[in-house]
Amino acid sequence: MNQTQLERLAELARGHYITVAAESLGDSAPDVLRDFLPKLKEIHRAVDYESINVALTVFYRTDGNANPLDYSRAYKVTEVTSLALHNDGVLTVEVSDDDVFWVWKEMYGPAELGQGIVLYHYVPGKGEEFWVNGHLGKVPATVAFTKIFGISKFSELAECLDRYAVRLARSSQCHILASLWREEARIIWQSAPEAHMRDSLVQHLTSSLEGNPDIRPESNVDDRNPVDIEIKWENSNRIAMIEIKWLGHSGVLGDNPRITSSHAESRAHEGLRQLAEYLDRTRERNATYDRRGFLFIFDGRRARVKAESVTLSEKDAWAFRDKHIVFDAALVGRSDMADPIRCFCEPRIGRASSPSRA
Repeated sequence: MNQTQLERLAELARGHYITVAAESLGDSAPDVLRDFLPKLKEIHRAVDYESINVALTVFYRTDGNANPLDYSRAYKVTEVTSLALHNDGVLTVEVSDDDVFWVWKEMYGPAELGQGIVLYHYVPGKGEEFWVNGHLGKVPATVAFTKIFGISKFSELAECLDRYAVRLARSSQCHILASLWREEARIIWQSAPEAHMRDSLVQHLTSSLEGNPDIRPESNVDDRNPVDIEIKWENSNRIAMIEIKWLGHSGVLGDNPRITSSHAESRAHEGLRQLAEYLDRTRERNATYDRRGFLFIFDGRRARVKAESVTLSEKDAWAFRDKHIVFDAALVGRSDMADPIRCFCEPRIGRASSPSRA
């Protein structure tokens, strides 16, 4: 190891949160971290970091004279799994010595809490911070707490859905999807394609997701409303709900060509509202579970389609390729809602230059 590398390691060590804890707490640092870090891990097990859209703060008092918060505004939680019940995207949690968690559904950070505490602070887009007695300690990216303490089931699922959209659904590489087009040029869907689209996605998730997930198609949210796909993971309090919608036309050819159904952009908005209702109902019946909703859209829209169309001009076939859907900000901004995935299912017409064909 050369001198430059040694200097870089020394600099990393100087700013590392463990070094800062040792300098600020002295001989008590090992005991404090030994008590605090397992609790932080428990909290990450109960609350998925992806469901935090404002901030997550977890702190432990090392000085009884530290500035107190208003406990009249806090919830007293004795079971860590109950934290999911209070998670609306922002949480401040105090870890105490008697295994009680005090929870505020407000953001408090290092500036408000100040001295006499050990504090973990996570803000989406900004990352993680570790503060000890008002001093910032670095959390190296290679050992990010969300990877050590967190359970990234939702993140893995989102990546799996993205891969499915890009590699399989986009160009109908899946044999199930390929069979759902009425004609070779992929202009109009076969009648009633949604159940088969669900089968295709379930097949992909079953073969791709790790951790032995329980993947349930057509799972009942209540007595009357089934969600297309529900996923639970063993030894986890995570529930993922996937709602599927398709856009475009469906129909039959033969001697009497006809269009049997047509769905425009409004169908996607309807799907997001429906998914939000499912999430609310799931919260009612599984309050201690952390939930996340995923809307997957098979976008097969084409321009100027007629019942007898078996081919189109390149312009009409690709007309909706870049027609992105702007969803209700209040719904996509929910802490339990993932960004909707719109997959433009490409026609077999032309070789239009597009990032979607890269």
